[in-house]
Amino acid sequence: MTRRTIEVAPQNIVDRVVSYFRPGAGLERLEQRTRLNALAGGYNGGRRERRPTKRWRPAEGSPDADTLPDLPDLRSRSRELARNMPIAAGAIATAVTNVIGDGLALQASIDTDVLGISDEQADIYEREQEREFALFCRSADFTRVQCFDELQELAYRATKESGDVLVVRRFRKDPGDAYGTKLQILEADRLSNPERRADGVEGDAGRIAGGVETDRHGVPVAYHVSDRHPGAERATSLKWERIPARDSDGRPLVLHLFDRMRPELTRGAPWLSVVIEHLKQLGDYSDAEVTAAVTSGMITVAIETAADENDQPVVGETDSSLADNEVKLGNGAIISLAPGEKANLLNPSRPNANFDPFVLAVFRQVGVALELPFELLIKHFTASYSASRAALEMGRATFRKWRGRFAYRFCQEVYGWAMEEAVASGRINRPGFFADPIVRAAWLGAEWIGPATLSLNPKQEAEADEIDMRNGAKTLEQVCIERTGGEAEKKIPQRGKEEAMKRANGLVPPPAAPSAASGAHPPTDPDAKDEADE
Repeated sequence: MTRRTIEVAPQNIVDRVVSYFRPGAGLERLEQRTRLNALAGGYNGGRRERRPTKRWRPAEGSPDADTLPDLPDLRSRSRELARNMPIAAGAIATAVTNVIGDGLALQASIDTDVLGISDEQADIYEREQEREFALFCRSADFTRVQCFDELQELAYRATKESGDVLVVRRFRKDPGDAYGTKLQILEADRLSNPERRADGVEGDAGRIAGGVETDRHGVPVAYHVSDRHPGAERATSLKWERIPARDSDGRPLVLHLFDRMRPELTRGAPWLSVVIEHLKQLGDYSDAEVTAAVTSGMITVAIETAADENDQPVVGETDSSLADNEVKLGNGAIISLAPGEKANLLNPSRPNANFDPFVLAVFRQVGVALELPFELLIKHFTASYSASRAALEMGRATFRKWRGRFAYRFCQEVYGWAMEEAVASGRINRPGFFADPIVRAAWLGAEWIGPATLSLNPKQEAEADEIDMRNGAKTLEQVCIERTGGEAEKKIPQRGKEEAMKRANGLVPPPAAPSAASGAHPPTDPDAKDEADE
């Protein structure tokens, strides 16, 4: 049995004063404090009598209580930084470019074992589904403005800037459309409680918080969306639409994209939330340094006037934006002084030599918080090849994680919506698609190919890929996905066409004739023999 040693609480100045005048009260006070120490756990971070933590009392709120009240300010501040703070805009752009790129491309991968079909049949079905999905993507935008690749970028960027985004399945078959299923992307601000009521009110089927209506198990059953953005002009009389989360068959009608950081959290917080304060202060500091540097490049003087002189305006360039005692500065400007006045030149010592090291130190902390390597965050590689390669590999791991989740929760769901309409409308025939969920999942098997990764040394990495393929550790398809982009099954036929064109135009020499010592017969084709002799 392990015995725990309890230390007597040390006396502070109050204890000593009380003990001096009333020893009994002082002893009782010391006893009570010692008991409190005995109740404390083994973590220093959880103790309440230590100087660094004794005044630290964070709120013990639920996930929604800690998040939902701050969301309006977090969203607006995150968007402001994304618009006007270069490092914030660059961080979001880096995430979007490396996760989405020019759009995640569908590569159908039908499960032949479940469906009981051959690989050749599966290839035919896969190409047919890819063609139909490409046709669907042309008219997928509910507003008829963007293509599906742009919708992917819009939805993912919204999750980073605003914390979450809604994708609503609509149906409207416009003239010339092959498909009527449409995607309506709704900004997070429109998802709110009806009539701006407080969180926790009861809706038609359960509790409503942050515009999301959940049942007693916490499963979303409906989303309440305003007819206009709350920040739009004349948006005082908003009306709300209750959109069911799923249809009668249990298939989703709304995709709510966000990162759930805590169990039972209803809404997501912007990606920049943890660094908003740091970025704001860094932006203010950067603006001040730039202003000081610009000012130091101009004539900067202080006018010293005798005390007994009458006030006279300084002769210089002014405009309506300046006060009466201010003079506009300019490159090479000359300011004339009144008699008795003298000019004292000011040296602001700009640019600040410590500006760059300090800013880079802050950027390192920002990169850690955002899970972006420092080199990728600032788009600058100055370390060794090994260090730069390690930074890229860390970034790739993060981007793969984000891409996989987005592909599963957005692209794959939209692909299912498209194929549902294709089968239901008779454009394609897929037996058992609606009868069995396993069969449906087999028909909808797919991989989503993202942008190729950045390569620091293409030759070295190509040689490593060649060794991996030779040893069986990688396939040509993996190499195409990871390094060059595209699909191997499309590149191989294209390469065959190119090689045939080269041979037809005499750009590729034929293989050398075997030697007599090998015992092989020389080629019988005279054209080939002549070319070999040459």
